[in-house]
Amino acid sequence: MNKVALIIDNSGYFSKQDVERYNVQKLIPISFIINGDEYYEGQNMTYQDFYQFLADKNTIVSTSQPSIETIKEGWREILKDYEEIVYIPLSSGLSEACNTAINASHEDEFEGKVFVVNNQKVAYLHKASVIEASKLISDGKSAKEVKDYLESTKSECGVYIGVDTLKYLKKGGRVTPAAAAIGTLLNIKPILQIHGGKLDAFAKTMSMKQARAKMIAATKKEVEERFPEELKEGKIVIGMAHTFPNLDAQEIKDFEADVKAALPEMSFFTHDPLPLFVACHTGPNCMAVGYYVDRLGVLKDYQK
Repeated sequence: MNKVALIIDNSGYFSKQDVERYNVQKLIPISFIINGDEYYEGQNMTYQDFYQFLADKNTIVSTSQPSIETIKEGWREILKDYEEIVYIPLSSGLSEACNTAINASHEDEFEGKVFVVNNQKVAYLHKASVIEASKLISDGKSAKEVKDYLESTKSECGVYIGVDTLKYLKKGGRVTPAAAAIGTLLNIKPILQIHGGKLDAFAKTMSMKQARAKMIAATKKEVEERFPEELKEGKIVIGMAHTFPNLDAQEIKDFEADVKAALPEMSFFTHDPLPLFVACHTGPNCMAVGYYVDRLGVLKDYQK
């Protein structure tokens, strides 16, 4: 029987090649609701169709966490062939799904066999932790050792998100209707941050161009202040994400070029579309940039 299996959800962007390359035994999708109907990214909803729905002002979107029974059934299936499971779900700061899974892992049939990682990641940060988990498993680490490592390093990252409109944050309860109305009137482009797994306000700008510049500057300043030694040692990688309907949009390419030019001492990790269930809350045309401390030295080679 195999030793340790890796199970994840789609909190980050994972291609079929990623799933195979990093020996992910199961990917549990997070659904989202459009006008009362349930959809899954890559199964019954494409990026293009999703953003066409969002373009309709009458569209109602929301998200829901995976059924715990679906998750447990996945665990049972995998435990037929593996002794232990490492399960890496969405940040506990953004969903109750992580805590629900942790509670389920302590039930008698899973105790000591399923280890749920609460390392508070989403998007490319989630992908980074999955790649690290895969490396640790291939090195012969136990499920508990993988969990302990990922949780002990969970604060060694940060992300800034520039949002083009407050409309979807208002729908999700992140801002009040009054604040959203004023922001829309003034064409404010807010910048959000994720540190410790929670989404918080960081700054306000008057254009996405200003937002991009401020996010890059904030990333550079934070890394230089928090991890100067790791920066000198080449252990910092940069990740990016976006919610552009056109995956080849020039604005995406320009942002990536600006990031690489401003942060040449940091290795470039990836630039991914944000998961669609995240886009339900940010809306289209948002951009994100952030860093991750690559202590295992496996992220800087992701593009190779």
